[in-house]
Amino acid sequence: MRIGIIGDTHIPALSPLPPARIREVFRGLDIILHVGDICELYVLEEFQETHTLTFAVYGEDDSEEAKRYLDEKRVVRFGERRVGMIHGHQREERRTGVAGGLLRFFKRRAKPVDLPTFLLGSFEGEEVDAVVFGHTHQPYVKMKNGVLLFNPGAALPVRGQHPSVGILDIGERTITGRIVYL
Repeated sequence: MRIGIIGDTHIPALSPLPPARIREVFRGLDIILHVGDICELYVLEEFQETHTLTFAVYGEDDSEEAKRYLDEKRVVRFGERRVGMIHGHQREERRTGVAGGLLRFFKRRAKPVDLPTFLLGSFEGEEVDAVVFGHTHQPYVKMKNGVLLFNPGAALPVRGQHPSVGILDIGERTITGRIVYL
């Protein structure tokens, strides 16, 4: 099974539409997972109509409508494999104890929370094989304690980052991820 992973589209703030190359990269995939900062629900509807079944979680920049419709985190099952989904902004809120507008003010003064520890802790007791996340806009593919930690990067260029998405390949006994630059 092949699953597309996308995050941090920030539509329409960064662009009215996703990059055209996403259509090519996601052609023929079984499912798409969006890891937050979709911003507007019509983006998910477009992915469903254009590509395939799409699951999503919300991020801090998503509209109130999106936050009412989507979960903050979720676990999806593909055969015997379980994938945890979270945006990742919760790491900063946990680190500072502050949500919303004051978060950026306190970010520089707070002690960082180790990313793998945060991700694995977010799904403690849920026996996930992978955790997919966004928020950092930077691709990330690492194994930690037998769990694949995977960030596809940002689908649109942000702060000079090269846009990217990801593909998870889920087999009977394995789960692997790769970054695709757009």
